[in-house]
Amino acid sequence: MAGFRSDAPFGPSTASVHADRGASDLPDVAPAIRPSTTFERDADRTYRRNGHETTERLEAVIGALDGGTAVAYASGMAAAAAILHHLDPGRVAIPSDVYHGVRDLVGSLANAGRFEIVPPDMLEAGDVWWVETPSNPMCLITDLEQVAGSASERQITTVCDATFATPVGMQPLRFGIDVVMHATTKAIAGHSDAMGGVLVTDAGRAEALRVERTLTGAVPGALESWLTLRGVRTLALRQERAAAGAGLLADRFHDQGLTTYYPGLESHPGHGTACRQMTSMGSMLAVDFGLAELADAFIDELELFTDATSLGGVESLVERRALVDPLIAPGLVRISVGIEDPDDLLADVEHALRTIGI
Repeated sequence: MAGFRSDAPFGPSTASVHADRGASDLPDVAPAIRPSTTFERDADRTYRRNGHETTERLEAVIGALDGGTAVAYASGMAAAAAILHHLDPGRVAIPSDVYHGVRDLVGSLANAGRFEIVPPDMLEAGDVWWVETPSNPMCLITDLEQVAGSASERQITTVCDATFATPVGMQPLRFGIDVVMHATTKAIAGHSDAMGGVLVTDAGRAEALRVERTLTGAVPGALESWLTLRGVRTLALRQERAAAGAGLLADRFHDQGLTTYYPGLESHPGHGTACRQMTSMGSMLAVDFGLAELADAFIDELELFTDATSLGGVESLVERRALVDPLIAPGLVRISVGIEDPDDLLADVEHALRTIGI
């Protein structure tokens, strides 16, 4: 069978299924789980940390979806740490509404003297401009083309955490971003059972990142890579269903007069930019109930949403985000919409709102 033609205009579902074609000489239609950590001396491979077939297959798929070359890691945080280590900037700009783990990582490295944290207009050549769009948890939108243009003029490297968007919803490299990061633990794996992360960039930088990954040991496990590869096959289908549910719920919360953060809403300040750079508005939204007690009461009345952290799985999750991120408003609830029937999720939400008197 011929290999995958990466230059062909395939859609995301086709790329998700076929982009790793030719990566194995086994006749298996489904990828095999190959857990070995070492190989015979005369084989093409020598040791698990240097390279692994299942991880390479996963990288081929995500690279095809994002339009670059992918390097997989043991977690999203490992991916974030890897690119900061690789770029070794003197200054980093990072927004306030960003995944708190990355914010804490950047802060800890700054406190250790690795670099300074500065506003974007103070960045210079060789520095890093970190953006996250849609942002976690408020779904704020950054104009990627504008950021990339400004950064390129000053020889600044741009990194975009696109975990909320996923590769089927947005491809930041198309807008001039240098490096894309995803926590594959979330929607890419999609079943809340496999931790991982990935960086997608140009081939030269990806090769350097692979060399450094071998040295630091931040490689994903065989089972995690296999589960994530299995999950990414249905990413486009899952995101289509989840986005439909998210849009339905966002409209309901907005119509009820609650402050609702979802880029698909025309009232969202970044709606126009999101329409230009995203092909899907995604499965994530946030709703501010004002008071922590009211938010907790709403969560307690839900039946189909699990009160848990993380996001992007097939099940719908809900979380009062201030419990894990003290910078977030106390009444803000982050919602990750799963693949349940949207009408059932809507009915559950309406019941909870009525019960708490909204």
